[in-house]
Amino acid sequence: RDEQTAAAYSALLKRFGSWEALRDAPTSEVQATIANVNWPEVKAPRLQAIMRQITEERGDLNLDFLCELPVAEAAAWLNRFDGVGPKTTACVLLFSCRLPLLPVDVHVHRVSGRLGLIGKKVTADNAHALLQALLPNDARAIYDFHKGLLRHGQRVCVYEYPRCGKCVLTDVCDYYQTVVKPQ
Repeated sequence: RDEQTAAAYSALLKRFGSWEALRDAPTSEVQATIANVNWPEVKAPRLQAIMRQITEERGDLNLDFLCELPVAEAAAWLNRFDGVGPKTTACVLLFSCRLPLLPVDVHVHRVSGRLGLIGKKVTADNAHALLQALLPNDARAIYDFHKGLLRHGQRVCVYEYPRCGKCVLTDVCDYYQTVVKPQ
């Protein structure tokens, strides 16, 4: 969640002061600092392990070089870390490097499925490539698509009881046309 992530990010920098200090801190302190996120007991050691691996390979924790790589190469470099999947990779490359890669979070996945952009049984991990193929190879367009679907999924096309009466997409929405409208 954006607000949880922002709070955890701020707390980590405030508590440790640098990424190197966070990497080298006792894991229990990192875990306590990010206690507001889901599964801090998994994320804290994983984050530190990734940071150690990056330092061993690159000499420091600077990832700016990713922004100069072709998208596929930068994505492959990030995806090889344990615990880094397509969503994290896409978030890093789109938001930090402005590379055209779509993050598919729960909202983007749900709204895409309801609209019929992806099949009902397509997993979030598989949705990345399918949705990416529908979009132009343009970071701004991908960012706008991501934010638009994310906000729509948070405000209108919510999980349990979608607010179809407030939706401007009902004429193109598979869910509305097949589930809501026939009733």
